[in-house]
Amino acid sequence: MNLLNEVLARPSVITHWGAREWNAFLPLARNARLLGRCRALFAAHDLADGVPQRVDDHLRGALTQTHYVQGQARRELRHVARCLAREGIQLMALKGLAYLVAGLPPSGWRNLSDIDLMVRRADIERAEQLLHTCGWVASGEHDTYDEHYYRDWMHEVPPLRHPARAVEVDVHHNLSPPVSRTQIDADKLWDAASEYTDEFGTRVFVLESADLLLHNAIHLFMNDELRGGLRDVVDFRDLYEHFDAAEAGFAERLVARATELGCGRALYYAARAAQRFAGLRTATEFDQALSRFAPSAPAAALMDRLTAAVFAPRRPGMKRDALAVQALFIRSHWIRMPPLMLIRHLAHKAFLSRRQRVAEGDLPG
Repeated sequence: MNLLNEVLARPSVITHWGAREWNAFLPLARNARLLGRCRALFAAHDLADGVPQRVDDHLRGALTQTHYVQGQARRELRHVARCLAREGIQLMALKGLAYLVAGLPPSGWRNLSDIDLMVRRADIERAEQLLHTCGWVASGEHDTYDEHYYRDWMHEVPPLRHPARAVEVDVHHNLSPPVSRTQIDADKLWDAASEYTDEFGTRVFVLESADLLLHNAIHLFMNDELRGGLRDVVDFRDLYEHFDAAEAGFAERLVARATELGCGRALYYAARAAQRFAGLRTATEFDQALSRFAPSAPAAALMDRLTAAVFAPRRPGMKRDALAVQALFIRSHWIRMPPLMLIRHLAHKAFLSRRQRVAEGDLPG
């Protein structure tokens, strides 16, 4: 574990720190996008006075920037919701945006790089057309292969962005790709979701509590290459602790819901990561129930080593950690694509990468 992991598990550790520890901590927290979270953590434990002024300036600045981005995200959500409401399309907020809408604990410090939304599968094409009509355009360049990749293999349309604003909008129709080994019944998610209305009359749905944690787990350990990293692990811990305290029998219901939706392995990995790297404490009964989703002992040991390189690096940018990230990237694609499709996809990406390096002069033509 590194200094950031120690802070997340036991914030009082900073009372024994000197300049050496603070200098090592800051790059770790910045790289994990947890500067604002650490500032809130120190304040909650009455430790803010013990933080050196120059360090606190970094933490406060990150928190201020986070609150600004959150305001931009809320505004973009209102624009999207207003556009889709023209044809009665229901809209669901996901991930960091959902925490904002529902006022959940991560909303106090959770930054966003884009906003993630979901509509029903039957509405996805109509929703995209409406957004284009309202001024949204493709975010970035997408060739024919990219269009095919998103529309036929993935659970979302290509990212969108309004020219007047800088917020990327990702519109999904499910939590996992249709070609993935993890198949989620999106209708069950909608059936259990809750609707929220803000002060401007914007109506948007949010996943119910267990589904929020399962989406976090699926995103981290089934759909992605741990791109969200430790920040999403901390989200899992914060959400678990919140709902476990607020809802009787939450842990049991979480395991039951994972079984129902077929994503128990992702829940196992997410809970284990939150325990190891963010200080989550769970009841023995919950751990025993999770064990039914565990992989084989060799696979579990390998994942422990790989995730430690991503969630607990000694310092950012180490070469061995980059190899672990690459291994997890390949794993994520192996899970979400059949073998032949994966080979084709990786070959295409490798060809594009080589062509780009030739164009930039890094390789001979």
